[in-house]
Amino acid sequence: MPSADPTVALVGCPNVGKSVLFSALADTYADVSNYPGTTLDVTRADLGDAELVDSPGVYGISSFNEEERVARDVVLDADAVVNVVSATNLDRDLFLTLQLLDMGKPTVVALNMMDEAESDGLSIDVDALADRLGVPVVPTVALSGDGVEDLRAAIPDATAPDETPLDRWVDELPDDVDATRAERTLLLEGDEATARRLAADGDTAVADGGAMMLPDDSLREEIYTHRRSRVRDVLDAVVTRGDRTGSLADRLDDLLLRPLTGTPIALGVLGLIYVFIGDLVAQRLVDFMEVEVFAGHYIPFVQGVVRAVLPETAWAEPVRFVLLNGDLGLLTITVQYLVGVLLPLVMAFYLSLSVLEDSGVLPRLAVLTDRGMTRIGLNGRAIIPMIVGVGCVTMAIITTRMVGTKRDRVIATALLGLAIPCSAQLGVILGLLAGLGIWWWFGYLGVLVAVLGVAGVALDRVLPGDRQALVTELPRLRLPRPRNVLRKTANRSRMFLVEATPLFAVTAVGVSALEYAGGLSVVERALVPFTSMVGMPTAFAKVLILGLIRRDFAAAGMTGLAITPGQTFVGLVVITLFVPCILSMLMILKEHDLKTGVVMWLGSWVVAFTVGGLLAAVLL
Repeated sequence: MPSADPTVALVGCPNVGKSVLFSALADTYADVSNYPGTTLDVTRADLGDAELVDSPGVYGISSFNEEERVARDVVLDADAVVNVVSATNLDRDLFLTLQLLDMGKPTVVALNMMDEAESDGLSIDVDALADRLGVPVVPTVALSGDGVEDLRAAIPDATAPDETPLDRWVDELPDDVDATRAERTLLLEGDEATARRLAADGDTAVADGGAMMLPDDSLREEIYTHRRSRVRDVLDAVVTRGDRTGSLADRLDDLLLRPLTGTPIALGVLGLIYVFIGDLVAQRLVDFMEVEVFAGHYIPFVQGVVRAVLPETAWAEPVRFVLLNGDLGLLTITVQYLVGVLLPLVMAFYLSLSVLEDSGVLPRLAVLTDRGMTRIGLNGRAIIPMIVGVGCVTMAIITTRMVGTKRDRVIATALLGLAIPCSAQLGVILGLLAGLGIWWWFGYLGVLVAVLGVAGVALDRVLPGDRQALVTELPRLRLPRPRNVLRKTANRSRMFLVEATPLFAVTAVGVSALEYAGGLSVVERALVPFTSMVGMPTAFAKVLILGLIRRDFAAAGMTGLAITPGQTFVGLVVITLFVPCILSMLMILKEHDLKTGVVMWLGSWVVAFTVGGLLAAVLL
C-alpha cells in the first residue's frame, strides 16, 4: 500500500457489518444499522497514518444508482481497499470481491460474521480462500471485536493479485488509453460515467472512440458469467456445509413473514411504537417538560434575567418582545419547542428506529405492509413515517429519508403534512369529539382515510417517474446491542439539534417581529373569507393562525368557540387538513426545496377548504 497520505476504503455489500468495523477500526462512531442503505454518505476517520473512508453498501461497482456511483468514486480514489464480506453469504459477496480484485486495487478481505457462519453449519478454510483470491483474508466478528486488531495489522500488507482472468480483456483496450487499471476494468464493464470522465480529462483515445470504447452487451455478459463461475469455483474449494439446526430466531422469522401470523405481530410492534412515542413521550414526558420544567422553572427564570438586563425603554421593548413574549419567543417558547417537545420525540423515535434496524424487524415490517402502501403510491418502507407522524409530523418528515426515491419522499411528506394529525393535536381532538358521540369520531377517521387515499393515488399519477418497488434484503434477526443503539440514538439526536436549531431561531425572530408590528392581525383579517366558506364563525380565523404556529394550538383554540356539533366536526377536519405547522414547514423546506414546499403548502389550503366546504354543505 502506498505510504504517502494513504486512503483506505471500506467496501462491501449491505448488511455485512461494514459500519461496525469502521467504528471498531477507527475508534470513531458511524451510523451502524442492520437495514440496507443506512450508510448513504461517505464517512471519514483517521486510521493511524491513513484515512479510513466508509462507503454505501453495494452489490457491485458501477453507475446504476447513487450508492454504486458513490462507492465507485471511493474505490477509484483509494490507495487500498478493505472488502468486508459476510461469511454466511459468500455466494453473493464474493462477486463484489472479484470485481475489486479485477480492478487491481490492493485489497484485504475481512471475512465477517464468522460466529453466524459456524451456527449455520458452515466451515470455511480461510487459508485456502486467501490462496484462491491472492490477497490476505482475516476472519472477524465485528460485533464482539474478534479479529479487529488482526485486520488492522493486515491493512498495510494489502496486495493486488499478480494476474486475474480479466487481464485478457483489459489487454485488448488500446495502449493509448490513459487510464488506471481500475478505470480500464470499468470501461470493459460498460461504465459510461468513467468513459465520459476520461474524455473530459483529455484522454483523446477515449474521446475519439466515444461509444466504441464501451463494449457491447455480449462482452459484459461474458465478463459477468465468467466472474460468477469463478465465485462458484471458490466456494466449492473453501466452504464445507454441515447440518444446521433451527433456532428461535428462525422460527420467529418464519412467523413474521407469514401474513396470517406476521400481520398481528406487526400491528403489535407498531402499536408499541405508538404507545411509546405517541403516549409515553408525546403526551406524558412532553407535558411534564412543558408544564413543570419550562412553564414552572425555565421560562420564569429567563424572563427575570432578560428583564433585569434589558431596561424598560422604547428601544429595548421590541428586543424583549422577540426574546420573551411572542408566540415563538426566541429564548422561551422556541427553546421549549426544541428541547421540551421535539428533542424528546426525536430521541424516542431514533431509539425505536435503532432497535427495529439492529434487530432486523424493520425490513420485515416493510414487507408485511407493502401491499397496502402501494395503493397510495408508496412502498412498505413508508409505514414507519406514517406511524411516527401520529406522534409528531415534524419528526416524521425527517424519517421519510428511509422511503427511497425523491418522488416517493415527496408523496410521503405531502401525505404526512396533509392528513396525519400529530398526537398533541389528536389528543385535543379526541376530547372534543368525545363530547359529540362515537359516530362523529368514526366520521372524522373516515374523512382522513378517504383524503389520504385520494391524495396518494392522485400524487402517484401526477408526479413523474415510476413507483419504486420494495426490494430489500432481510438480514438475520438478532438481539440489538444496547451500546450501539444508545450511541446511534445520541448521535442522530445531536445532528437533529445541530441542523434544526438555526432554522427555528430564524423563524422565531421573524414571527415575533411580525407579531410585534401587528402583521398577524392583518393575516387574521385576510382569513375571514375562508372561515365563511366552511360555515365557521369569524373567530375561527384566529384558530387558523394558531394552527400555522402549532397544530395543537389550533385544536385547543376550538374549545373556546360557541359552535354547533356540526361546526365542531367541520372545524376539526379543516384544522387537521390545513397547512402543516411552522416547524413542519421548516422541515419540509429543509428536506426538499422551496418549490416543493410552496406547492405542498398551497395544496393543503385547497384540500382543507374544499373538503371543509363540502362537509359544511352537507352538515350545516
